[in-house]
Amino acid sequence: MPVEIPAPITFNSYKHHFRFLLSELDDWRQMEWSSVNAQLLSIGNNLLDFYLGDLDVDEIVYETLQYFNCEGIDEYAEFLEWLNPPKWKKITLSDHSEWLIKKGDDPERYTHIHPAKYSTHTIRVRATTLKTVLALESLALRIDPVSVNNLNVINRVRKNYLKLSPIKSLRKGESGILRLWELFQNYPCT
Repeated sequence: MPVEIPAPITFNSYKHHFRFLLSELDDWRQMEWSSVNAQLLSIGNNLLDFYLGDLDVDEIVYETLQYFNCEGIDEYAEFLEWLNPPKWKKITLSDHSEWLIKKGDDPERYTHIHPAKYSTHTIRVRATTLKTVLALESLALRIDPVSVNNLNVINRVRKNYLKLSPIKSLRKGESGILRLWELFQNYPCT
């Protein structure tokens, strides 16, 4: 993963961080598809919560670590004691976004974080929708012509590059692909 996440934090920036993916797209447009696809695999296939706020990955991790530092939690046993009995708890970061904290599978990275459902600066996205938009964006220089409004192009990308089923329509207001595409297209360049 390009962003070094310090232990004990587990955070999938490919799956949960919009601005991180924006920066990755610049590199992906120049990479072989197999390398891009390998990174897209970490997004999975489920519904996910996608952070759109201004905190970068390092700031999210730092604020999470600071939260636990202020709580006096710096050992696995203390973390489990804080977490029990629920399977997860929420914390709020400086931008008022809420983050779910749960026990990670790796004993060295036991603090698993991701945006909370319906939190400030967060939207719910299907993983397959996100992967479709990222594939369209990263393949933009290789597919002629790329038009997000062209159902045939989208289905060709889904089938040939992502091994996903085709979609039936791209009705405005109903298509998560169109809404997410517009989000990526309309984000102001810095």
